[in-house]
Amino acid sequence: MDVESIKLNTLARLPTTINGIEIFPLTLKEIILMGHGSYIQALNLVTLDQEQLFGEEAARHIPADFSIADVIFLSNQAELIHQYTKSLALFLRTDIEYHREQGLSIGGSIVSSEAFQQIIHVIKIQNCIRSAEEGAFNPLNEQARKIKEQMLRNQKKIHQLKQEDTDESLNFSDLISILCSRANGLNLFNVFDLNMFQFHNQFSRMKLLDDYEMNIQALLHGADSKQIQFKHWISKLT
Repeated sequence: MDVESIKLNTLARLPTTINGIEIFPLTLKEIILMGHGSYIQALNLVTLDQEQLFGEEAARHIPADFSIADVIFLSNQAELIHQYTKSLALFLRTDIEYHREQGLSIGGSIVSSEAFQQIIHVIKIQNCIRSAEEGAFNPLNEQARKIKEQMLRNQKKIHQLKQEDTDESLNFSDLISILCSRANGLNLFNVFDLNMFQFHNQFSRMKLLDDYEMNIQALLHGADSKQIQFKHWISKLT
């Protein structure tokens, strides 16, 4: 299924079906009930890839028809298997089993490696996780390589600053409150029925509109248009 179809389903609060398996997006209320921290941990584990688990070099030697689920379930690491099974069941809302002869079973149906990758792809989109390919570029020359390295260093510095400044940074409850105070029709009585994709979509659109209006006001008050990164609020969200 293409990305746009998955996004439309999730925006309409509908499940996406892969090989007969319905994947429902979690609502904010469900995320809060399980604990936001627990949700983040489960999401990180489910969306783990082989390179993250073993390193790029070791991952190259894993057979192409082996999914990350095959690797984990055959690892004999009891705690990892338990947490991975629990996390998968959280997002798929059904029983997860693994059979050495047949492979992964979701809701009683055997799932191929390819179908499993599609399922994880849906979970990533529903929970606003961008694929590595979307945020990366391949440097074509030495200068481009240096630029990419500098970008990665800057991203690491930003991450470290966020870790050091946890008292000042916005948390999940702050973001929910901000959206309710500014978004048309959303309030504390209905915002928790949104799923994470809907929440992220509306928050991003709200921010885009606020930035657009602020830039318009700046221009009206004589700001140099060359110094303003002007983007219309009716633009594609990234």
